[in-house]
Amino acid sequence: MTSVTLFNQIQVDQIRPQDLLPHRPPMLLIDRVIEYLPGVSVQAETFIKPDTMFFQGHFPGEPILPGVVLVEMMFQACGIFGRLEALNVVDVSSIQKDYRPRSGRAIKIDNMTFNKPVLPNDTVRIRAVFDHRMLNFSVFKARVDIEGRGLAAKGIVTVLINA
Repeated sequence: MTSVTLFNQIQVDQIRPQDLLPHRPPMLLIDRVIEYLPGVSVQAETFIKPDTMFFQGHFPGEPILPGVVLVEMMFQACGIFGRLEALNVVDVSSIQKDYRPRSGRAIKIDNMTFNKPVLPNDTVRIRAVFDHRMLNFSVFKARVDIEGRGLAAKGIVTVLINA
């Protein structure tokens, strides 16, 4: 299986989260985009490094990634989707070198449930499925799955995305 996946002419292995989000380490929580379906959804992936700063105090001797970090991953995936939609990207090379993403805002979290803990060395997949727009806000059904272990968290998130 090739690492290049095409969806409506888009090579997702060339989409770099840092080109679309204003976040930078340590708050850039998305490693790579693995699927983008224009008008429908985005799926991203992140490897949870054992030395991530969140494990230092949550909890010593029993590190668990805080749930709020999983929610932030969901918001960042929504930001990637929204910016790709706003830029009307058909070809990743069309993302201009001088494009500077503006920050968006997390607006609302609904029905969030946390099912399994995310641990060091886990790989997680974040999926955000566009549900609807309400004024300038976009509503997504989002989830985080742990590779090989199942659902970590899911809920509905509302964002304001500044393209």
